[in-house]
Amino acid sequence: MIGKLLVVDDEIWFREGLVQLISSNQLGWEVVGEAADGEEAMQAVALCKPDLIITDINMPVMDGLQFMEWLSHTHPEIKVIILTGYRDFEYAQRALRYGAVEFLLKPFSLDEAYLVFRKAYEALRLKQLKARIARQEQQTELFRAAIFGLPCERTLREGWERQWQEAEFCILQVDTYEQPGKTYSAGDIGLLHYAVTNILQELLQREPVEGLYFPLRKDTFAFLLKPGSMGEAYRLHVQEALHDFIELKTSWLKLGVVQRFADLAKQYGIHSGAGAGSIADLDTMDGFALLKEELLVLLDTGELPAAERRLEEYVNQAAALGLQAGKTRIYTLITVFSSILLTEFKHVRATVAGEELNPARILKFQTVQELAGWAKEKCAEFTGIFHDWLSRQQDNAVLQAKQYIESHYQEDCSLQTVAAHVHVTPNYLSNLFKKETGTGLTNYVAQLRIEEAKLLLQRSRLRMTEIAERVGFDNSSYFTVVFKQLTGESPREFRKRFE
Repeated sequence: MIGKLLVVDDEIWFREGLVQLISSNQLGWEVVGEAADGEEAMQAVALCKPDLIITDINMPVMDGLQFMEWLSHTHPEIKVIILTGYRDFEYAQRALRYGAVEFLLKPFSLDEAYLVFRKAYEALRLKQLKARIARQEQQTELFRAAIFGLPCERTLREGWERQWQEAEFCILQVDTYEQPGKTYSAGDIGLLHYAVTNILQELLQREPVEGLYFPLRKDTFAFLLKPGSMGEAYRLHVQEALHDFIELKTSWLKLGVVQRFADLAKQYGIHSGAGAGSIADLDTMDGFALLKEELLVLLDTGELPAAERRLEEYVNQAAALGLQAGKTRIYTLITVFSSILLTEFKHVRATVAGEELNPARILKFQTVQELAGWAKEKCAEFTGIFHDWLSRQQDNAVLQAKQYIESHYQEDCSLQTVAAHVHVTPNYLSNLFKKETGTGLTNYVAQLRIEEAKLLLQRSRLRMTEIAERVGFDNSSYFTVVFKQLTGESPREFRKRFE
């Protein structure tokens, strides 16, 4: 998922340099348009439909604040980064009032720019995740309305039909939650039901199949699966997972293929008590997705202390809900751990991944104190895995990174390239490098290049484009931007001083 960015600045050399900076680094953004003033930016918004705009304040024709005022009324969903040399408090207050999310004060360092763009990207990821959850909930509610013959707005019904035509309509039936030698309370059955929904959702995200589902009853789930062999594989994997992790026997009933919205009610047949399940039963799945995304952001950047604080806060909030609700929340937490270790961080190779999908251990707790104590142990075990992994990865990582940079700064020497060479994640290397050297890796690369450029400016008559290329810049405008940021003068001004 890449965000769309519009760059607005009246200084063409600075604008081109900024575009090159963003395009040559994996910051999560694609530059989809440029503008030299507010009026051009208004036209570009309609044409490019950006998710984020970075704009100067001091521009001719229409300045940045006037443009932001227009944007706040017409496109309030678009986020804005202010780019300016103005430090006046009044400007800052007005920009915030119109929706600015960050400021970059000229001159700014490369590391400051990277930090701002990464923060904006993480905010976009969370926003799009919430929008995706909302769309899925709407589609699922329409699925439910179709099964039970509930009234539905025509445009919504027709759109739903177009999306799900030819999909397979089927039912998953849990034979029984009761198991030999085990006595479950109503609350325990509720947790087992939630464990089933969690596994169904997790497999639906991992498998190459598109589908919807919701619970008709505690032991019955209605499904729509897009046509193809992947649907059959998904059904098989569901039965295997529910048997392996929760020891439940299940069966599938195929009811037909969807052609029209009204077909589902006919195929299913409405009978007394068939609708005991609720979309609300899946509300906790939203919490699963959001908590997972929040932890991934912290782990990906190596912010383990912040992750530990967030986990402690989550466990305390779960404990405050009481024993039964707390069990469900803690099960959500444990399954988030498993999901992270089985998907985004498979390279950690943790042996505990997947072991906690069975809620049997959680069901045994009789007090909130026991539940919370066990959950905190699991949190410590999870973060401990990453502490150990990161400590192994960081041995000599900065030294190796420096050696690589000094040998390759004239070539592609992006954060991603260096991180791949030393076998750590880019965000982790960025944080570690700054912690140990006092400067960011991208700034370190830029300083090496600019020092070499200074020598060439003093000792040769090479053109600016040739110097830029020799020291590792593939764009002379970008070279000029970086040179001025680090030295306070342009390359031409620097050369003139030494002539």
